[in-house]
Amino acid sequence: MTTWRLPPSSTRPGLHPARALLTPTWLLALVVLALNDHLLKGAGLLPGAVTGKLSDFAGLLVAPVLLAVLLRVRSRRGLLLCHAAVAAVFAGINLSPAVADAWTSLMGLVWPWHITVDPTDLVALPALALGWRALVPAMTRPLPALPPLVPRLAQASAVALGSFFCVATSQNHPPTAEGEGDWGDEWTGSTTDTDYEDIEVDVYLHNASDHDIRIRTRPLLADVQLDCVAVDEDPGQLLSESLFGEGQTATLPPSTNVGVHDLTETRECFAVRVEGDTVRAPFVLFWRASDIPTTIIDGDIDDASQHTAGAVLLADDADQRLVVQDALRPIVFAVDEIPPADAVRPGPDEARLAWSDPPFGEHRLVDVSVGPDGCIAATVDGSDARWYLCVPQGAFPFAVDQWVRIDDNFGAIDIRRIPDPQQPVAIPLTQLVLSRGDLLPTIKDVVLAAKTDYDATLAPEFTCGTVARPDEVSARFADSEVVHVLAGDSAKITSQDRELTLWVAHAEDRVILNPTCAEGPDTLGADIEIAALVTTIEP
Repeated sequence: MTTWRLPPSSTRPGLHPARALLTPTWLLALVVLALNDHLLKGAGLLPGAVTGKLSDFAGLLVAPVLLAVLLRVRSRRGLLLCHAAVAAVFAGINLSPAVADAWTSLMGLVWPWHITVDPTDLVALPALALGWRALVPAMTRPLPALPPLVPRLAQASAVALGSFFCVATSQNHPPTAEGEGDWGDEWTGSTTDTDYEDIEVDVYLHNASDHDIRIRTRPLLADVQLDCVAVDEDPGQLLSESLFGEGQTATLPPSTNVGVHDLTETRECFAVRVEGDTVRAPFVLFWRASDIPTTIIDGDIDDASQHTAGAVLLADDADQRLVVQDALRPIVFAVDEIPPADAVRPGPDEARLAWSDPPFGEHRLVDVSVGPDGCIAATVDGSDARWYLCVPQGAFPFAVDQWVRIDDNFGAIDIRRIPDPQQPVAIPLTQLVLSRGDLLPTIKDVVLAAKTDYDATLAPEFTCGTVARPDEVSARFADSEVVHVLAGDSAKITSQDRELTLWVAHAEDRVILNPTCAEGPDTLGADIEIAALVTTIEP
């Protein structure tokens, strides 16, 4: 007798995602999503960072099953694709402003949304795996012995409630603190005449038009440092786009308001870039923390007299492009990306001095070679490790078989030729000092100083947005004339029996800095790199 066996895949029970809608796990996640978005947020019972992430975890448990039910999925592959789709959308709106804008527009067809691009929300992604493990078994179990209409009605109710709470998230409650958003950090507003909740702000944007508007606000990256007095001179010119983070996109119904930055951030002055698809041109908001106090305002203001000092009113111009209609303080600056012809940018990083960890102490040079990039590779006796230095051409006068002593001169590198210990014969002075950072080195009988040009017109560096005033380095012996050297130049001075050759690789005083991007010191102020060679003048 022939025995027929089904292939292993066909022995699996049928998959019914709707059955997971009635499990305690899915229902609990839906309750958490609803309560968190509509009661806990803004109530002050939990920190904003907690309420923001709570909705993310709950939403990632609710959404894949709901999507599978709506698409009538019946296979594990289809269910896996639903999970992948939810993960892709969730990751996209939290990583890319472009994706966030597109999703905002799409969901705006159903309900006005606001999305905060926040990569930290990706910490909730493991909830997808948890949901799979907890809910898939329920999709294969038979329904309880109830009249057929009962589970169908319960499932239909769960689909309706789940769809509502996944779309209508955080109604009328914009995020007011870092981490406080909802599923994907969205908030929504109604286009009807609704009593919007009060919001705590200093500077805020107000929709003074008669239709919904969509704007994106981009605060400064967390590590950016500003000299507020220097930035005051021309914020629209000096604050380049690279200094700002991804920010958040908001859809504002008429007469509603939204804050522009995280109130928990502590700075002497703040800057926010505002842009959007319908904005006539990007602009920058710049203000001192002491100038505009934090206050609580209505989320919806119809009476212009209710606006506070930080109000920036947006409306359409004659071409239906969004512009600033009014601002109660002079904090709005047009972005100007074309600086004056005489503007000075920071020096290029390619010209900087560079060296690896030196072999401090007394050594004989056993190899000195110059690489294709112009940098020097040196090897000393007793070590196979190569020591690399990138210095101006002619600034390394030492040769193979010569003895040198390498010292740390308060962060600078001091290299001095010394006699062969086996033949202690006096030799002429040859001393090279390499210095980088915010201080000039100390060299015996040499006076070094730096002077900042405060009258220079400034422009930001292209990549990192650094802005710096140029410095001039001066040098002299006690009995010599003074030489003044700008970055990229060199000069020589002599005394009775010595000669100093000074190379200035970098010299500026930085007033805007993102230390995670730019090279050099990680604080504002002096950024000076020099090479100084002192030699004895032969009689």
